[in-house]
Amino acid sequence: MEIFKHAESKAASMLNDACFKLAKMSIHNRIDQAIRESGQSKSAIAKACGVSPSAVTQWLSGETKAPTAERLLKLARATRVSYTWLVDGKGPIRGFDELSQKAIDAFDGDAEILDTEFVESSEPVSADEVWLPIFREVEFAAGDGSTQVVENHGARERFSLPRLYHYGVQPENAALATVRGDSMHPAITDGATIGIDKGSRHIEDGKVYALDHDGMLRVKRLYRLPLGRVRVVSDNAEEFPEEVYSMADPDAPKILGRVFMSENRL
Repeated sequence: MEIFKHAESKAASMLNDACFKLAKMSIHNRIDQAIRESGQSKSAIAKACGVSPSAVTQWLSGETKAPTAERLLKLARATRVSYTWLVDGKGPIRGFDELSQKAIDAFDGDAEILDTEFVESSEPVSADEVWLPIFREVEFAAGDGSTQVVENHGARERFSLPRLYHYGVQPENAALATVRGDSMHPAITDGATIGIDKGSRHIEDGKVYALDHDGMLRVKRLYRLPLGRVRVVSDNAEEFPEEVYSMADPDAPKILGRVFMSENRL
């Protein structure tokens, strides 16, 4: 009986040690395991993730910080492991987590995801990226100087799908634009790139929206008022006083969507 008890105790101890090692496994260890079990070379992994082979070596050695979320999603897809397991060590290694599923499901949506076309850098657009249209002011053909706000007038940019999901924006509702002027300084500066959620056009007081105002692309904070009116407010209020419109007025600005991100130029 003592022999059996000793064997059971030893087995339990070994199991506890194994569980402890798994719990202590770092993200670099998981990256190493994913790549080794995939049977792929560092060069192949580097190409799939859009990095150099030396970057992959640094991921494995722990000499650098963990890859970005976008790189990790590419790595998970290339090695066919769970994104959640790769990032947090949670769940089965071969499990199919929600975020990876969303990236694949996007192929069946209305968004135009391209994995065979090439951008100016000659790199293919990856499966976890999406082409987004760009809003621009375009002059009417009459040539009188009047403009109209046009979506996707031959212009588009690629954008990270995980980043869109982080902002809670569906790819088919997303667009980009460039801000001109200092009316929203310091929050949004001249030349900043903004992301627009076209599926969010209802007014939430104080939120920033992209507007088509008689052919001008404007970015302002909106506040609801009684009788169907709206306050249009600039952060730089000293130079750009607030405006009030009735939403039923044909001269009122049209809401293109809520601004969900802004990247200011340095």
